[in-house]
Amino acid sequence: MRQSGPWLRRAISRLWFRSTPATAAPAPPPPEELPDRLTLAHERDRLQRLINTNSDWLWEVDAQGRYTFVSEHSRQLLGYAPEQMLGHTPFDFMLPEEAERIGALFGSIAAGKQPFSGLLNRNRRADGRIVILETSGIPLLGEDGTLLGYRGIDRDVTEREERAARIDYMARHDALTGLSNRPEFMSRLDARMASGEVQPRTALVLLDLDYFKEVNDRLGHASGDALLRQLAQRLRDLLPPGSIGGRLGGDEFAVMLADQDVSDAMETADAIVGNLALPYEVEGRQAVIGVSAGLALAPLHARDAGALLRRADLALYHAKREGRGRVCLYSAALEVSARAAEGLETALRRAVAEEVIGALFQPFYAARDRRMLGCAVLPSWNCPEAGSVAPEVFLPLAERTGLIIPLGALLLRQACEAARQWPPALRVQVPASAVQLRDPQFPALVRDTLQAAGLAPHRLRISVTEPMLNEAQGAAARTLCKLRALGVLVALDNFGTDAAAIASLLSFPFDRLRLGGAPVRDVVTEPSASVARALAGLALRLGMAVDMVGVQSPQQWRAALELGCEEVQGDLLCQPRAAPLVLEELFCAPAPLA
Repeated sequence: MRQSGPWLRRAISRLWFRSTPATAAPAPPPPEELPDRLTLAHERDRLQRLINTNSDWLWEVDAQGRYTFVSEHSRQLLGYAPEQMLGHTPFDFMLPEEAERIGALFGSIAAGKQPFSGLLNRNRRADGRIVILETSGIPLLGEDGTLLGYRGIDRDVTEREERAARIDYMARHDALTGLSNRPEFMSRLDARMASGEVQPRTALVLLDLDYFKEVNDRLGHASGDALLRQLAQRLRDLLPPGSIGGRLGGDEFAVMLADQDVSDAMETADAIVGNLALPYEVEGRQAVIGVSAGLALAPLHARDAGALLRRADLALYHAKREGRGRVCLYSAALEVSARAAEGLETALRRAVAEEVIGALFQPFYAARDRRMLGCAVLPSWNCPEAGSVAPEVFLPLAERTGLIIPLGALLLRQACEAARQWPPALRVQVPASAVQLRDPQFPALVRDTLQAAGLAPHRLRISVTEPMLNEAQGAAARTLCKLRALGVLVALDNFGTDAAAIASLLSFPFDRLRLGGAPVRDVVTEPSASVARALAGLALRLGMAVDMVGVQSPQQWRAALELGCEEVQGDLLCQPRAAPLVLEELFCAPAPLA
């Protein structure tokens, strides 16, 4: 009762309910008491009307819990007339499991003859729908203190509780996929770890989607969301009993596997990675992504949730670094490697800030007359703590940490300033990373750097590799088009180092194809010779110039001539050198072919 509740409760407590046991008819009252009796009857009728029209349901039960009085509102709440409920207990209208729970709770209350309020219970209406009631009651005691029953009120709070449940669900689950969100997932993992339930082992699998951003760029964010929903459903279908799946954010997912040892967890994680990487059908188009996973177990690798998460993350990082699309199990060696990487990252940040990372230049030549045409930039870093660090070590680190943006700008500036000192016929080639290709400000940086150095755009060539295109996808195509619009040349470098995708030649606007890797290394033998001829022929038909990089022998040089290559580059011709030494190469005799 919302308005007249307290007054009505006091009035009800004075009523003689219809359930009062029948007794012998009393003697007629004296005439002088009749007005008071009529007044009382009138008040009782008025209160009865209030009871039956009140939005709450009023009831009374005996010591055995059987209804002895039920107000008319039971029809609206449960769909039963009052006379249908008399003689039954409240538990007869509850779900079985709810009746057991509330029965045990009410038993302890009744044993102490205590009042109660706000007791939530789920009931089944006559039409089968579930209704949530909020019940309050007071004990009815005899003169000797014996419990005669309870009198109380039920209120329909179904809408309120369902709204609260929705809010609670939304707070604990990812709105897009319906999986547990990061706080909920970590809370449940932490609760399991804290409870000591780590035998049998608990396994944590961290999942990261490879190339998902490219799906967003190519198909749009709506399609990306649709893919994530499909992926989440696949993940739910793959989870063993007792396991939990969660979306930690973006394209990061996690799975907690219960009661699995190392071999079981690896098998499960492999199955998850394999199934999630299968193609998706999104709005009539096929979308393909990769999945990498890191696995750590408790108590083998950690005894608290935070440490377990960090170690699974180390394993995930290693899986991505080793080629993606795989599951990596945590080991102590990864911890050692991570600490070394942290130290190297600190040193790299300092080196970028102090601009002590330099550029070496390796000349490239006209294939037929061995005339120098320009130089390709190779980053060079001599770390005070670690000594000379190879570009294949510190460049991926720079990409992961975001340092590639300032580092790339530094190398670009150094290259353009060096090329300004060369004869106008010489070009300079500068590599670009996937991060730079995704950066919408990169074309403007190139334009401004050229202007500051006073270098004509056609003297700059930006080179990219195929793995970088796979990471950048749509963003790469837009960036390369903008660079070409500036007058800058673009080249696909070291084509053949990784699994060559012909689609790259068709999807991106390249001026040059620079063959490298296995097709060049074994170009004098089959089948590499045939592969190199096919790639070179396709590029020439597509209007691209063809070059060969990594030339180490005269035989490879001759093969470049046979393939119609315009330029050659490699240690056979000239080792990388500092910028001041580049001009000396102009006056050196051409390297011999024999």
